Amino acid sequence: MLCSALLRNGINHLRYVEQGVREWMELHEYESVQQMQGSMSQLRCPDPAVFERAQYMRAVKSLQHVLVRG
Repeated sequence: MLCSALLRNGINHLRYVEQGVREWMELHEYESVQQMQGSMSQLRCPDPAVFERAQYMRAVKSLQHVLVRG
């Protein structure tokens, strides 16, 4: 999606994307990208079963999208 946005809006669109990421990080109290790495990992999830269920639901929805289009 980022590639498409850059093709449509030009390379200067990166400034807009960067500002959005900075604002999101500040809102969620992240100080660096490195701090975010692995934060969505199943290993850090307080309830791994919920994480697995969410991944399953994402996969099913993705498959439904493919089947409907095909």
